[in-house]
Amino acid sequence: MLASPGMLSMTIATDERSRDVSPSCFVSRSGSTSSTGQLERSALKSPGVMPESQLMLKNELELIRAQLQAQTKAFEALSHSITLLEQESNQQQSRIAQLEEELRFATSSSRETLFEGLMQKRIQELWRAVAMEVEGLHGSMKQKESCVENLSQEVLESKKFLWEELEAVQGELQRIHQKLRDQEVDITRNLVSIKKMQDNQVRCTRFLAQLKGRVSGDASETMDNKPRSDEGDDAWLADSLSSCSIWGEKRGPLRKKSRGSRYHHRKASSSSLVPPDSSLHQQRSSS
Repeated sequence: MLASPGMLSMTIATDERSRDVSPSCFVSRSGSTSSTGQLERSALKSPGVMPESQLMLKNELELIRAQLQAQTKAFEALSHSITLLEQESNQQQSRIAQLEEELRFATSSSRETLFEGLMQKRIQELWRAVAMEVEGLHGSMKQKESCVENLSQEVLESKKFLWEELEAVQGELQRIHQKLRDQEVDITRNLVSIKKMQDNQVRCTRFLAQLKGRVSGDASETMDNKPRSDEGDDAWLADSLSSCSIWGEKRGPLRKKSRGSRYHHRKASSSSLVPPDSSLHQQRSSS
């Protein structure tokens, strides 16, 4: 048989009343579960019911299930809150016991001893706070000392590095100055050697011109069959050759010492000062 609407309303009202927090919630829960089981069995036993009534019955069953789940969650929350209240009550009882002990101590002792005890307690707390502050200051001072030591070490290392760099730069400057002095000495020697070469070139040119004139004079004299004396000419020729040989001996070490670009520069300057073969030939022909 189907459950009447009055019976369903009574069941819902009973479920709503069972939401209150009381030890009878288990009984209401068991009753509601039995009523829902009866409704489900009645719904299964009546196959000839109209679809609308079955739908309504199904909705009512879902509503009852939701209410049961809500009641279960509420019961769990209530049990949790009861546990918390029990813990809090235990803590309060322990605190009450401590206060009673302090009150008993205060009533048993005089005011002076109580005041001294409070002062001692405050002094101990103050000493603890001061000790903590001092420890913190010691730690900060140690950190600052380590930072200062590291900074001083870095400054010393940088100073040492700068001194080494300065010494290296000074040594390099000294080497550069020495090279410049050597180059000045080489340039001076080269200029002196160029001057001597120019003088020797002029002498050689004059000697060749005179030698050519004398050779032509000797040829004319042999043609005219005129005897002559060459003692003065031989002496002048020997003097010129000896001067050329001495200059060649002095010039040997200078050639070995001057190298590279200085040798090429000297060669170019000497070649520019020496007249070409064509001009020398013209001078000879004119003489």
